[in-house]
Amino acid sequence: MTATEIRQKHEHASTYLNTDSDIEIRTTNTSTTHQTTDTLPIDQYINNKENKSIPALPTITNNTARTVETYSNIDDNNPEHVYSMYPDEQNLRKEVTRASEVASSLNLPENFEIFLEDNDPENLANNFSLTRKYYITILVSATSMIITILSSCWTFVSPKVMEKFHLGHEVGVLGISLFIFGLGVGPLFLSPLSELYGRKPTFILSLFMLICWEILTAWSKTYAGIMLGRFLSGFFGSAFLSVAGGVLTDILSRSEITIPMMIYSLSPFLGPAIGPILGAAFYHDDYEWTFVVLLIATGVSFVLLIVTLPETYKPLLLIKKAKRIRTETGDERYYAPLEISRKETSILSAVLLSVKRPFGLLLFDPMMGVLCFYTGLELAIVYLFFVAFPYIYKKLYRMTPAEIGCTYLGLAVGMIIIAPTTFILQKRYLQRVKDNDGKSLPEFRFEPLFYGAFLSPMGLMIFAWTCYSHVHWIGSIIGAGVFGSGVFYIFNGVFGYTVDAYRLYAATGMACNSFVRSFMSGVFPLFGLQMYERMGINWAGFFLSCLNILMIPVPFLFNKYGAYLRSKSPYSWDDEDT
Repeated sequence: MTATEIRQKHEHASTYLNTDSDIEIRTTNTSTTHQTTDTLPIDQYINNKENKSIPALPTITNNTARTVETYSNIDDNNPEHVYSMYPDEQNLRKEVTRASEVASSLNLPENFEIFLEDNDPENLANNFSLTRKYYITILVSATSMIITILSSCWTFVSPKVMEKFHLGHEVGVLGISLFIFGLGVGPLFLSPLSELYGRKPTFILSLFMLICWEILTAWSKTYAGIMLGRFLSGFFGSAFLSVAGGVLTDILSRSEITIPMMIYSLSPFLGPAIGPILGAAFYHDDYEWTFVVLLIATGVSFVLLIVTLPETYKPLLLIKKAKRIRTETGDERYYAPLEISRKETSILSAVLLSVKRPFGLLLFDPMMGVLCFYTGLELAIVYLFFVAFPYIYKKLYRMTPAEIGCTYLGLAVGMIIIAPTTFILQKRYLQRVKDNDGKSLPEFRFEPLFYGAFLSPMGLMIFAWTCYSHVHWIGSIIGAGVFGSGVFYIFNGVFGYTVDAYRLYAATGMACNSFVRSFMSGVFPLFGLQMYERMGINWAGFFLSCLNILMIPVPFLFNKYGAYLRSKSPYSWDDEDT
């Protein structure tokens, strides 16, 4: 076919598509980190074809193994390239290869990679009602909270277990530590499953295995069996926690996501505060009843997820679209990128990459290391309270287990009160972006961290010096609430910064953060009681406050020198990438 004939057919196709830019030719470039697609306008394609300069389609190799980072962002500033897999975030370039009859008439390259459009039936974000989106938000958030309740309910289970198996405190508290270690390690091995097979299969596997191992925890006749159940419960439960937030970004638009994300972000923090209350409620009964209640709650969530939660993972939805187009047109050339990934990427290689990258980021990016330590310190203190509160409030105020369980509500209330302020902070962030000519810098995300850096040590200081038998217990509870507010702000700022600063490696950054904070949170309860016994209640609390005071300069230094530090990082985005 001559170039003139091609151009004539293109004119006919343009009339059918109503725009010259609706159809583009894509050739694929691969590298070890991501796959990009060169996008050629049709006129350029015709000229290249006439000059015989059309590049051949490369062979897909194992170097195109995709992780979450592969499709985490679109480069809006470079119109010549788009990432080849449809990303999770909402700032997407919604392009699609059009109908087979038009494409084939233009004699295009053999393989057609498809993209989602607003009006596609597979595009759930546009097809769900707001009511259904909120239902999914509540279901996902409630399930996340159940898993985190499991982490802290051991607070009042451990005395019963220690009594049954004649154990010391250090061994008995392992039930908390091992569960948290599982939460930190699990995502490194299980998250790649969601990238290859979707969110719903990952959820089903996660909750099914969680139920199995919780059954072992509840009715094991040996302490070793209970500890194995605790670790593997955390390990498999982590798969749900690591993927759940992605469901919200799948189905919610930018204008809709603020409130649902606030609800979801509270769930991992409220769960640990509720866990001791549940454990205390069954303190005078067999400890198995605590796990029976949680097994029932997990089972209900498991059934609801199977019956009512659709698959929302966009690369998997593209497979459905590709199959639909192939059926409708009879043209087998249309494909979704994930179909190639499944053939060329083994689960083992994906897992190895998932394990390797976070440690590389932690070792070669000091900025990430400091932020991981910061969030790890805050969450570690929260989990240290699960061994400290029973000691403090029983010794000073002679509280019963049920009353001690309620003291954890101070942490929860502090977070709930502060959470709505995220709306104000988001508006201020958007205004800063607008004032900066529409250009967002990662350092703009530090504002909540500025407040949290002061609230956290302030709350711990109040807690430390109000823990006296002659001072009303509400004083220390207020201090814990102020600390909880600071923790919420710190996590909000660090997570927002990580996503913006590391972009392509944002998921790796989050996995790195999860591992470090889970490791620290698992270690602190092992020595927490001994620290309070030897240093004294007041001085131990003062020591924790001083650790937080040392961290106050961190957000301000990073805010001032962040651009320079990012430019030296092999993983971070810097201003030149804009």
